[in-house]
Amino acid sequence: MDEKTILLFDDYLQEALSPEAKKALELRLQTEPDLKDAFTIFRDLNEHLSHNLSEERTTFKGTLKTLADEHLDTSVMPKKEVKVIRFKPLRYLVAACAVILFGAIFWTQMQNASYSDYSFEGTIDLIERGEDASAFAKAEKDFNNGLYSDAIVSFDAILASDPNNTQVLFYKGIASVETENYVDAEQIFVNLSTGNSIFKYKAQWYNALNFLKQGDVDRCKQILLSLPQEAENYKEAQKLLKKL
Repeated sequence: MDEKTILLFDDYLQEALSPEAKKALELRLQTEPDLKDAFTIFRDLNEHLSHNLSEERTTFKGTLKTLADEHLDTSVMPKKEVKVIRFKPLRYLVAACAVILFGAIFWTQMQNASYSDYSFEGTIDLIERGEDASAFAKAEKDFNNGLYSDAIVSFDAILASDPNNTQVLFYKGIASVETENYVDAEQIFVNLSTGNSIFKYKAQWYNALNFLKQGDVDRCKQILLSLPQEAENYKEAQKLLKKL
């Protein structure tokens, strides 16, 4: 579970996601068992720590206030028995384990390459060609909201009448990686990288990421090594190669 996923889960639980992003995550939770398992663990751990640690903080804060009031009172007071504050070790053990767990995850992500570190970010703005503007608008909206399966349906509708639309093909390739349609993604990226479109080298870069997400490091490295210096992602590719 990478940092982006943890933050996404936290935003969801804090109700900080937009309706579209919330719907997209809920759809993924229904279709991705591993993601659902990770979310369940995170939610349960978050609820446990939120409840127990907030209770402990409240108790500790009250104790501090009592001690402060006693020391600030200038009147003569009889000696009071010193109270020993007994913390519940189990609660702090759980908290410590959580810190260690997520710390280990972050450290691993820093040391090793992960697809999520390089996946597509931002929004797309398709150049409309032909008469079916609604398909372009829906494809944009679905892709930008992370509804990649729906976006692929819209991309296919556009490609049915414009099969050589390299921009649509490129974004369909990215959506295919996100939905784990790796074979479709590879075919799209290979065709684009052997052509002469403006997506030639970007398709090669994303094809490498396609194999990175699958855990095929050797194939990923092979593609990265063939990326020429004039490619937009060349420097990024060299950094990724060092991590691999």
